[in-house]
Amino acid sequence: MIILFLATGCSKTFIQVFDISTTNTERIDKYYVFENDTIKITYSFWASKGVMSFSIFNKTDTPIYIDWKNSSFIYNGEKKNYYIDESHTDMASYYKGVYYNGPRLELGYAVSSGVMTAASSTVKAERITFIPPKSHFSKSSFLLLPVCYYKTSNFKMNIEARSDKPKKKTAVYSENFTFNESPLDFRNYLAFSFVENSPQLYFIDNEFYLSSVKEMDMRHYRGKWTGNDDHGRAMYQKPFKSPTAFYITIDKMNCPSGWDPKAK
Repeated sequence: MIILFLATGCSKTFIQVFDISTTNTERIDKYYVFENDTIKITYSFWASKGVMSFSIFNKTDTPIYIDWKNSSFIYNGEKKNYYIDESHTDMASYYKGVYYNGPRLELGYAVSSGVMTAASSTVKAERITFIPPKSHFSKSSFLLLPVCYYKTSNFKMNIEARSDKPKKKTAVYSENFTFNESPLDFRNYLAFSFVENSPQLYFIDNEFYLSSVKEMDMRHYRGKWTGNDDHGRAMYQKPFKSPTAFYITIDKMNCPSGWDPKAK
């Protein structure tokens, strides 16, 4: 019994970190950014299971209108609507768990633990968003990988200095993907106009894909302890944290099979 207790107490938690690449946006100040004469869109994905979070900045001196009914989140080629009449549609079941129902994520912030995937039909979605001149609007609508963990037989092992204690070593398992090989790709397809309910719409289509996944010990993921916050909770460096990435805490107890990309 003592041996069993010690073995359980020493069990490790593992984290998977997923890096996202892009085909048609630029990386500026750690963020993926699309910009033209009218709009600047800044993306941030860092959260548990990843969140499609972005900020739209109106660069002009006149209002613009984002038409969500004519916009879509395209997930592995499948169209998912930003706008749904919630009084007639249960979004949670409609999106099969991909719909994100947590708090709106402002750039530079993220949900620190698991996010809610259940949704209720209590608030009607806004079909058209008015953005005044020289101002921005943030939106967080979809989970990027709502699974317990990523399962593969193609991981390659690399021995690294542990980020919390560099004198110690740890194994990091990784797999890289090209655009054509990636098991996950998604697009942000947005429609906007300069007049509300205008038949003249302009479109932006930003594309992203999963370019790598790394699996590691929680201690390596967290890095060095930096102190406690105002609530007494420990804070860490988190060297892998990035707005162009997201993470999953592996949960094999509640989901032993994981997500097999070959079976998607």
